[in-house]
Amino acid sequence: MDKMELRVLRYFIEIVNDKSITSAAEKLHISQSTLSRQIKDLEEELGTVLFERGPREISLTNDGYFFLERAKEIDQLVDSTSLTIQNNKVLSGDLYVAAGEGKANAYLTRTFTRLIDKGENVNVHFDTQDADQIFRNLDAGVLDFGVVYTNDSLDKYNKLSLPIENKTGVVMPRKDDNSGKDYFAASDLKGMRLLIPRQMDVHSQWVSYLDEYVRDYKITGTYDMNYNMRAMVMSGMGNAITFDKPEYETGDLVFKDLNYIDTVKTVLIWKKSRSLSRLADEFLKNIMSMKKES
Repeated sequence: MDKMELRVLRYFIEIVNDKSITSAAEKLHISQSTLSRQIKDLEEELGTVLFERGPREISLTNDGYFFLERAKEIDQLVDSTSLTIQNNKVLSGDLYVAAGEGKANAYLTRTFTRLIDKGENVNVHFDTQDADQIFRNLDAGVLDFGVVYTNDSLDKYNKLSLPIENKTGVVMPRKDDNSGKDYFAASDLKGMRLLIPRQMDVHSQWVSYLDEYVRDYKITGTYDMNYNMRAMVMSGMGNAITFDKPEYETGDLVFKDLNYIDTVKTVLIWKKSRSLSRLADEFLKNIMSMKKES
Protein backbone atom coordinates (compact mmCIF):
# COMPACT_ATOMS: atom_id res chain seq x y z
CA MET A 1 0.00 0.00 0.00
CA ASP A 2 1.87 3.09 -1.26
CA LYS A 3 -0.45 5.63 0.32
CA MET A 4 -2.63 5.22 3.40
CA GLU A 5 -6.28 4.69 2.40
CA LEU A 6 -9.37 5.75 4.31
CA ARG A 7 -10.84 2.28 3.77
CA VAL A 8 -7.93 0.68 5.64
CA LEU A 9 -8.24 3.19 8.50
CA ARG A 10 -11.85 2.13 8.90
CA TYR A 11 -10.82 -1.54 8.78
CA PHE A 12 -8.39 -0.78 11.60
CA ILE A 13 -11.09 0.94 13.69
CA GLU A 14 -13.48 -2.00 13.18
CA ILE A 15 -10.84 -4.49 14.36
CA VAL A 16 -10.25 -2.40 17.50
CA ASN A 17 -13.99 -2.29 18.20
CA ASP A 18 -14.36 -6.06 17.80
CA LYS A 19 -10.97 -7.01 19.30
CA SER A 20 -10.88 -9.71 16.62
CA ILE A 21 -9.81 -9.82 12.98
CA THR A 22 -12.19 -12.73 12.35
CA SER A 23 -15.22 -10.90 13.71
CA ALA A 24 -14.27 -7.66 11.96
CA ALA A 25 -13.83 -9.47 8.64
CA GLU A 26 -17.34 -10.92 8.92
CA LYS A 27 -18.85 -7.49 9.56
CA LEU A 28 -16.85 -5.93 6.73
CA HIS A 29 -17.77 -8.78 4.35
CA ILE A 30 -14.18 -9.52 3.38
CA SER A 31 -12.01 -12.56 4.00
CA GLN A 32 -9.91 -12.81 7.16
CA SER A 33 -6.74 -13.28 5.10
CA THR A 34 -7.44 -10.12 3.07
CA LEU A 35 -8.05 -8.08 6.23
CA SER A 36 -4.91 -9.46 7.90
CA ARG A 37 -2.88 -8.56 4.82
CA GLN A 38 -4.26 -5.02 4.76
CA ILE A 39 -3.34 -4.45 8.42
CA LYS A 40 0.10 -6.01 7.90
CA ASP A 41 0.70 -3.64 4.98
CA LEU A 42 -0.44 -0.72 7.15
CA GLU A 43 2.01 -1.67 9.91
CA GLU A 44 4.82 -1.95 7.37
CA GLU A 45 3.98 1.46 5.94
CA LEU A 46 4.00 3.01 9.42
CA GLY A 47 7.08 1.09 10.48
CA THR A 48 5.54 -0.11 13.73
CA VAL A 49 3.34 -2.81 15.28
CA LEU A 50 -0.22 -1.69 16.01
CA PHE A 51 -1.62 -4.88 17.57
CA GLU A 52 -0.50 -7.42 20.13
CA ARG A 53 -1.90 -10.75 18.93
CA GLY A 54 -3.20 -12.86 21.82
CA PRO A 55 -4.66 -16.40 21.80
CA ARG A 56 -8.26 -15.18 22.11
CA GLU A 57 -8.27 -11.51 21.21
CA ILE A 58 -5.95 -8.77 20.06
CA SER A 59 -5.03 -5.57 21.89
CA LEU A 60 -3.40 -2.29 20.91
CA THR A 61 0.24 -1.40 21.40
CA ASN A 62 1.16 2.12 22.56
CA ASP A 63 1.62 3.15 18.92
CA GLY A 64 -1.71 1.49 18.17
CA TYR A 65 -3.52 3.66 20.74
CA PHE A 66 -1.95 6.80 19.27
CA PHE A 67 -2.86 5.77 15.73
CA LEU A 68 -6.44 4.95 16.80
CA GLU A 69 -7.05 8.51 17.98
CA ARG A 70 -5.71 9.92 14.72
CA ALA A 71 -7.71 7.43 12.63
CA LYS A 72 -10.92 8.42 14.42
CA GLU A 73 -10.20 12.11 13.85
CA ILE A 74 -9.61 11.54 10.13
CA ASP A 75 -12.77 9.40 9.81
CA GLN A 76 -14.82 12.06 11.61
CA LEU A 77 -13.46 14.83 9.37
CA VAL A 78 -14.27 12.88 6.20
CA ASP A 79 -17.83 12.15 7.36
CA SER A 80 -18.35 15.76 8.43
CA THR A 81 -17.04 17.08 5.10
CA SER A 82 -19.25 14.69 3.11
CA LEU A 83 -22.34 15.72 5.08
CA THR A 84 -21.52 19.40 4.61
CA ILE A 85 -21.32 18.97 0.83
CA GLN A 86 -24.44 16.80 0.65
CA ASN A 87 -26.47 19.20 2.78
CA ASN A 88 -25.14 22.42 1.32
CA LYS A 89 -28.62 23.82 0.62
CA VAL A 90 -30.13 22.81 3.94
CA LEU A 91 -29.11 23.94 7.42
CA SER A 92 -28.16 20.53 8.78
CA GLY A 93 -25.22 18.41 9.82
CA ASP A 94 -22.89 18.36 12.81
CA LEU A 95 -21.44 21.26 14.78
CA TYR A 96 -18.48 20.63 17.10
CA VAL A 97 -17.95 23.16 19.90
CA ALA A 98 -15.98 22.98 23.15
CA ALA A 99 -15.79 25.28 26.15
CA GLY A 100 -14.71 25.23 29.76
CA GLU A 101 -17.23 25.31 32.57
CA GLY A 102 -18.36 28.93 32.84
CA LYS A 103 -20.95 31.60 32.21
CA ALA A 104 -20.55 31.30 28.43
CA ASN A 105 -22.20 27.87 28.36
CA ALA A 106 -25.73 29.21 28.75
CA TYR A 107 -24.96 31.79 26.05
CA LEU A 108 -23.82 29.04 23.67
CA THR A 109 -26.70 26.68 24.33
CA ARG A 110 -29.25 29.39 23.48
CA THR A 111 -27.54 29.68 20.11
CA PHE A 112 -27.58 25.90 19.65
CA THR A 113 -31.33 25.88 20.26
CA ARG A 114 -31.86 28.52 17.57
CA LEU A 115 -29.96 26.41 15.05
CA ILE A 116 -31.88 23.24 15.93
CA ASP A 117 -35.22 25.06 15.62
CA LYS A 118 -34.24 26.58 12.27
CA GLY A 119 -32.52 23.61 10.63
CA GLU A 120 -33.17 20.00 9.78
CA ASN A 121 -31.25 17.16 11.43
CA VAL A 122 -28.87 19.54 13.21
CA ASN A 123 -26.64 17.75 15.71
CA VAL A 124 -24.58 19.78 18.18
CA HIS A 125 -21.62 18.12 19.89
CA PHE A 126 -20.76 20.26 22.91
CA ASP A 127 -17.73 19.13 24.92
CA THR A 128 -16.26 20.38 28.16
CA GLN A 129 -12.54 20.98 27.58
CA ASP A 130 -9.88 23.25 29.03
CA ALA A 131 -8.12 25.80 26.80
CA ASP A 132 -5.11 23.58 26.10
CA GLN A 133 -7.37 20.80 24.79
CA ILE A 134 -9.37 23.30 22.73
CA PHE A 135 -6.24 24.68 21.06
CA ARG A 136 -5.05 21.16 20.19
CA ASN A 137 -8.41 20.07 18.81
CA LEU A 138 -8.92 23.24 16.77
CA ASP A 139 -5.45 22.79 15.27
CA ALA A 140 -6.25 19.14 14.49
CA GLY A 141 -9.50 20.14 12.76
CA VAL A 142 -11.68 18.19 15.19
CA LEU A 143 -13.54 21.27 16.49
CA ASP A 144 -15.40 23.99 14.62
CA PHE A 145 -15.26 26.46 17.53
CA GLY A 146 -13.88 26.76 21.03
CA VAL A 147 -14.55 29.18 23.87
CA VAL A 148 -11.62 30.14 26.08
CA TYR A 149 -11.18 32.51 28.99
CA THR A 150 -8.08 34.61 28.45
CA ASN A 151 -6.69 38.12 27.93
CA ASP A 152 -4.02 36.86 25.50
CA SER A 153 -4.07 38.13 21.91
CA LEU A 154 -4.66 34.68 20.31
CA ASP A 155 -3.37 35.94 16.96
CA LYS A 156 -3.18 32.39 15.65
CA TYR A 157 -7.00 32.13 15.51
CA ASN A 158 -10.01 34.01 14.26
CA LYS A 159 -11.74 35.33 17.35
CA LEU A 160 -14.81 37.09 18.68
CA SER A 161 -15.02 38.51 22.19
CA LEU A 162 -18.25 37.60 23.95
CA PRO A 163 -19.99 40.01 26.37
CA ILE A 164 -18.99 37.97 29.42
CA GLU A 165 -16.19 38.94 31.80
CA ASN A 166 -14.86 36.65 34.49
CA LYS A 167 -13.78 37.76 37.94
CA THR A 168 -10.88 35.93 39.56
CA GLY A 169 -11.21 34.93 43.19
CA VAL A 170 -10.96 32.23 45.81
CA VAL A 171 -13.57 29.52 46.36
CA MET A 172 -13.74 28.07 49.86
CA PRO A 173 -16.22 26.12 52.00
CA ARG A 174 -18.90 28.45 53.30
CA LYS A 175 -18.49 26.98 56.78
CA ASP A 176 -14.86 28.18 56.83
CA ASP A 177 -15.71 31.76 55.84
CA ASN A 178 -15.00 33.61 59.08
CA SER A 179 -13.29 36.67 57.59
CA GLY A 180 -16.36 38.86 57.23
CA LYS A 181 -14.91 40.16 53.95
CA ASP A 182 -16.60 40.36 50.57
CA TYR A 183 -13.23 40.21 48.81
CA PHE A 184 -9.66 39.13 49.49
CA ALA A 185 -6.38 40.97 49.05
CA ALA A 186 -3.10 39.17 48.39
CA SER A 187 -2.28 39.29 52.10
CA ASP A 188 -5.34 37.15 52.85
CA LEU A 189 -3.79 34.28 50.89
CA LYS A 190 -0.62 34.09 53.00
CA GLY A 191 -0.19 30.63 54.46
CA MET A 192 -3.25 29.37 52.59
CA ARG A 193 -3.34 25.98 50.86
CA LEU A 194 -4.37 26.63 47.28
CA LEU A 195 -5.67 24.70 44.28
CA ILE A 196 -5.04 26.16 40.82
CA PRO A 197 -6.16 25.23 37.29
CA ARG A 198 -4.03 22.79 35.33
CA GLN A 199 -4.48 24.90 32.18
CA MET A 200 -1.02 26.16 31.25
CA ASP A 201 -1.62 29.86 30.55
CA VAL A 202 -3.91 30.45 33.54
CA HIS A 203 -1.63 28.36 35.75
CA SER A 204 1.36 30.52 34.80
CA GLN A 205 -0.56 33.80 35.21
CA TRP A 206 -1.81 33.00 38.70
CA VAL A 207 1.46 31.49 39.92
CA SER A 208 3.19 34.73 38.86
CA TYR A 209 0.64 36.70 40.89
CA LEU A 210 1.17 34.48 43.93
CA ASP A 211 4.96 34.67 43.66
CA GLU A 212 4.94 38.45 43.41
CA TYR A 213 2.26 39.45 45.90
CA VAL A 214 1.71 36.54 48.28
CA ARG A 215 4.97 34.56 48.44
CA ASP A 216 4.03 32.55 51.54
CA TYR A 217 1.55 30.11 50.02
CA LYS A 218 1.33 26.40 49.27
CA ILE A 219 -0.11 24.82 46.13
CA THR A 220 -1.61 21.49 47.16
CA GLY A 221 -3.11 20.45 43.83
CA THR A 222 -4.37 21.32 40.36
CA TYR A 223 -7.76 20.72 38.76
CA ASP A 224 -9.15 20.61 35.23
CA MET A 225 -12.92 20.76 35.65
CA ASN A 226 -15.23 22.61 38.01
CA TYR A 227 -16.81 19.44 39.39
CA ASN A 228 -13.38 18.11 40.41
CA MET A 229 -12.44 21.45 41.95
CA ARG A 230 -15.59 21.54 44.08
CA ALA A 231 -14.92 18.04 45.41
CA MET A 232 -11.29 18.94 46.22
CA VAL A 233 -12.31 22.10 48.09
CA MET A 234 -15.06 20.37 50.06
CA SER A 235 -12.67 17.59 51.07
CA GLY A 236 -10.33 20.14 52.68
CA MET A 237 -7.47 19.83 50.18
CA GLY A 238 -7.30 23.61 49.84
CA ASN A 239 -9.12 26.68 48.58
CA ALA A 240 -9.33 27.14 44.80
CA ILE A 241 -8.35 30.10 42.67
CA THR A 242 -10.96 30.22 39.92
CA PHE A 243 -13.56 32.35 38.16
CA ASP A 244 -16.84 33.50 39.65
CA LYS A 245 -20.02 31.52 38.87
CA PRO A 246 -23.67 32.15 39.85
CA GLU A 247 -23.72 28.88 41.81
CA TYR A 248 -21.44 30.39 44.48
CA GLU A 249 -24.14 32.81 45.58
CA THR A 250 -25.74 29.98 47.56
CA GLY A 251 -24.75 26.48 48.60
CA ASP A 252 -21.77 24.98 50.38
CA LEU A 253 -19.11 27.10 48.67
CA VAL A 254 -18.47 30.84 48.74
CA PHE A 255 -16.51 33.02 46.27
CA LYS A 256 -14.26 35.91 47.33
CA ASP A 257 -13.08 38.38 44.68
CA LEU A 258 -9.31 38.92 44.52
CA ASN A 259 -8.37 42.60 44.47
CA TYR A 260 -6.16 44.06 41.75
CA ILE A 261 -6.54 41.20 39.26
CA ASP A 262 -8.02 42.15 35.89
CA THR A 263 -11.21 40.50 34.78
CA VAL A 264 -10.67 37.82 32.13
CA LYS A 265 -12.37 37.97 28.73
CA THR A 266 -14.48 35.24 27.17
CA VAL A 267 -13.41 34.61 23.57
CA LEU A 268 -14.90 32.47 20.80
CA ILE A 269 -12.13 31.19 18.53
CA TRP A 270 -11.91 29.17 15.32
CA LYS A 271 -9.13 28.07 13.00
CA LYS A 272 -8.04 30.67 10.43
CA SER A 273 -7.36 28.18 7.66
CA ARG A 274 -10.59 26.23 8.08
CA SER A 275 -13.53 26.90 5.75
CA LEU A 276 -16.77 27.10 7.72
CA SER A 277 -19.66 24.82 6.85
CA ARG A 278 -23.06 26.43 6.31
CA LEU A 279 -24.07 25.31 9.80
CA ALA A 280 -20.90 26.69 11.39
CA ASP A 281 -21.34 29.97 9.52
CA GLU A 282 -24.94 30.22 10.74
CA PHE A 283 -23.78 29.53 14.29
CA LEU A 284 -21.30 32.41 14.04
CA LYS A 285 -23.96 34.77 12.67
CA ASN A 286 -26.27 33.86 15.56
CA ILE A 287 -23.52 34.48 18.11
CA MET A 288 -22.87 37.91 16.58
CA SER A 289 -26.60 38.66 16.64
CA MET A 290 -26.89 37.69 20.29
CA LYS A 291 -23.88 39.85 21.10
CA LYS A 292 -25.61 42.89 19.58
CA GLU A 293 -28.79 42.10 21.53
CA SER A 294 -26.98 41.91 24.90
